[in-house]
Amino acid sequence: MKKRITTIWHGQVGIPDKYVNEALEKGEDLCLFKDNDVLLIPNDMIKSAIVGKSDSQMRDRYGRENYYLIYFDWKPTTIQKKLL
Repeated sequence: MKKRITTIWHGQVGIPDKYVNEALEKGEDLCLFKDNDVLLIPNDMIKSAIVGKSDSQMRDRYGRENYYLIYFDWKPTTIQKKLL
């Protein structure tokens, strides 16, 4: 499951819960992109990588459905490789 991220807030990124649930159901890794950085979360680590969930639901921009934001610490693979 690939998802482009536009905002990093206090070192965390939030994505709609439907993408997290879809990745878990399909057994896919979660791959988050921001500019040239990539955060890859293996499927078996998605649940343990979650650091928070929004208190209330958001409405998508077209008003069709509500969702919660699921938050992950932004530790992209490219930065992790530089630290090794």
